[in-house]
Amino acid sequence: MKQGKIRIIAWLYCTLFFTLFSGGAYAHAFPVRSSPEVGSALATAPKSVTIWYDADLNALFTKMTVKNGADQVVSENSRVSAHDQRKLTALLQPIGPGRYMVYWSAVASDGHHTEGHWPFTVK
Repeated sequence: MKQGKIRIIAWLYCTLFFTLFSGGAYAHAFPVRSSPEVGSALATAPKSVTIWYDADLNALFTKMTVKNGADQVVSENSRVSAHDQRKLTALLQPIGPGRYMVYWSAVASDGHHTEGHWPFTVK
């Protein structure tokens, strides 16, 4: 077989291999559930907000902030659980009735960044 054909075949095999098996290397961390739930209306104020993700988190660069309707921060520093690298929790200051926004910014253990926000209400 000629060198040119060998190189083409090798290139095709490498391309196929990386196309089929490299999907996990490009993972992002997205929320899969939360407490309180997204958009929920609660009868009593929660003491914390927790988000579970579909990938392990980089604790150094992942954070969450909860703000009230006046755009004031009502959460303490958020932390990734030492026992579950997919769980992010922020303790809340005592809060009353109103609408609250949860802002999250997650960096997966592979370095990919995602972010978002969602509301909940306390009646």
